[in-house]
Amino acid sequence: MNPAILAMACVALLLAAGGVWLWQDAVTRGRRQATQAFVERQLGSTVQAAAAESEHRWMLQARPARGLAGRWNNLLLRAGVDAGPRFYLPLAAALVALPLAVWLLSGPLGAVVALLLAVAAAAFHLWLKADKRRRKMVKQLPGFIDALVRLVTIGNALGSAFHTAAPLAEAPLLEVLERANQLHRAGMELDQALFHAARLYRIQELELVGAVIGVALRFGGRSDMVLERMAGFMRDLQQAREELHAMSAEVRLSAWILALLPVGVAGFIIIFNNALFMGMWNDTTGRAMLLGAVLLQLAGSYWLYRMAKSV
Repeated sequence: MNPAILAMACVALLLAAGGVWLWQDAVTRGRRQATQAFVERQLGSTVQAAAAESEHRWMLQARPARGLAGRWNNLLLRAGVDAGPRFYLPLAAALVALPLAVWLLSGPLGAVVALLLAVAAAAFHLWLKADKRRRKMVKQLPGFIDALVRLVTIGNALGSAFHTAAPLAEAPLLEVLERANQLHRAGMELDQALFHAARLYRIQELELVGAVIGVALRFGGRSDMVLERMAGFMRDLQQAREELHAMSAEVRLSAWILALLPVGVAGFIIIFNNALFMGMWNDTTGRAMLLGAVLLQLAGSYWLYRMAKSV
């Protein structure tokens, strides 16, 4: 056989073997890459599903309350009350024992009035407690902003600075910041997490902080300077609010007394002198006077509330 033909045949065989090896290697690499991509997709979908589930759970907790039960739970949350047996058992015992004692004393109508007064007193106490905690949170907010500004100034990112400064806050502001922190870790944007926590606890100042953080995260800029000026403005506003609160204490106290005193006197008369009330109710003129008094009380309470709210 011609040596040149033999050499060409050997080269062709070597090239064919190399081609077959490259083809098998490409097929194996393609299968490996497809398997790796499939595993990564499965892992990614699992992580995203867990994050979405966690975010959905926290968003449900941060969603504004609807209905009577939702508003009651939101009131307990803002008041810092643990809605457990230690809270509900004494409350239920008081709401049962007081109307029962009034029933034995003056009859079923007095018991109904006593129950309504007890429920109103409990709700009013929780509202005062929630308002006191909200005012304390607003007073603590400038200190948290100062800590956040210090961490941003020394080089920390805004998100990491928030995660570092949030656990250092004092109660009750710590509760709000921890909720926002958990929402952020669940996958929500930091500004949206602050919006949800602020709406849940009804802290408008925290919504403003969330707006500044959202602008800084999306467009950049000197957010530390803006937050520092905001903290100073909040302190000045808090000082002016306390001065106005002290100056208008007499007006607000008069409004509360004028609004609650007729209700308390009416309830006292119904409970301890039921015959007088029933005598007026059975008379046509007396019934009209009672209904007119109720309407006048509602209108007067509304205008006194508006007057006290304006100062």
